[in-house]
Amino acid sequence: MRIFKNRGDIYFSKNNKEKSAEQRFLIAALALIVVFTFIFVVFVGVKNDFSAKEFFKPDNIETTHAFNDEQQLPSVSGKSNFISVVSEDENLLFVSLVQVDLDSVSYKVSNLKAQTVCDGKPLSDIFKDGGVQNVQNAVESLLDIKFDYYIHLEKAKYNEFFNEMGRVNYPVLSEIKFRDNESPVPYSARFKAGEQKLDGSQIINLTRYYLEEENNTEAANELMLVCLSQQINPENLKKSDELFSLFMELSETNITIRDFSVAGDGITVLSDERSGVKVYSAAAEYDADSLSSESLQKIKGYFVK
Repeated sequence: MRIFKNRGDIYFSKNNKEKSAEQRFLIAALALIVVFTFIFVVFVGVKNDFSAKEFFKPDNIETTHAFNDEQQLPSVSGKSNFISVVSEDENLLFVSLVQVDLDSVSYKVSNLKAQTVCDGKPLSDIFKDGGVQNVQNAVESLLDIKFDYYIHLEKAKYNEFFNEMGRVNYPVLSEIKFRDNESPVPYSARFKAGEQKLDGSQIINLTRYYLEEENNTEAANELMLVCLSQQINPENLKKSDELFSLFMELSETNITIRDFSVAGDGITVLSDERSGVKVYSAAAEYDADSLSSESLQKIKGYFVK
C-alpha cells in the first residue's frame, strides 16, 4: 500500500503479519507529530483568540464602541412655569416659583413669603380659603404671568419625597440658632457654620428662616437652586419612573403621567452633567408685606414666556 507518490515512498505490506519494526516506528512517529501539532495549534489559538469572531472583527471595533457610549443629548426647547406651596397643619409656609427654561437650559427661581399680599389678602389666608389653586390664581393676577403647573406638598410629605431624591450639600455661612414659638406653625433653625448635608425638613426650616426672620429672599432662592442642581442628576434619572410615582402619591398637583412622559427629553438634558445648567435668582423685595413695583417687574421678566 503506497502512501506517498515521490521518492522515498513508504510502503506497507498488505499482510499485517509482515509489518516490520521500521514500519511500526514510522507510524508511531507520524501519530506523535499529528498529536503534537494539534496541541500546539490549540494552545496558540487560545492564547491569541483565533476564533472566527475575532478573525472577522473590524480593526477599529474599540473606537466604534467608545463613540457609541458617548451618546448625543436630545434637542430640547420650551419653557414651563411651576408654582409650588409647602404647608403644615393647613398653614401655608412659603410659595416657590420655578421656571424650567429649556431654550437656555436653566432654572429660574423666586420664593415668596406666606404673608405676601395679593389683592389685599395675604397668601396664607388665600391658601386657607381655597388651597393651592387659589394661590396660583392670586399670584398669576399679581404678576400677570401664567403658571403651567401647581404643586402642593405638606411638610412631612415634602420631607419624604426630598429624602428619596437625596440630601443636599449646602454651605452655611455662619452658625444659626433660632426658634420661633409665636407663629401658627412654630419651628427652629439650628445649623453649624460650614458644609452641611440637609434633609427635606431642614430645607423647609432654613427657607422659612431666610424668608421670615432675615428677610433674605436671595438666600432662600440660592438654597432652592442648590437643591435643583444637586437632585436633578444622572442617578435620579435612572429611577425617574419610581420617583414620579412617589411624587404623584404624595402631592396635590395638575401634572399628569402624560406631562411626565412628554418631558422625558428635557429631564434627560437637565440631568446630564454635560449640559451645564444655568441658574437665575429673581429675589422678591417687599414694602411691608407687599412686593415692590420694581420687584414685580423683575420677577415677571424672569417668568414671562
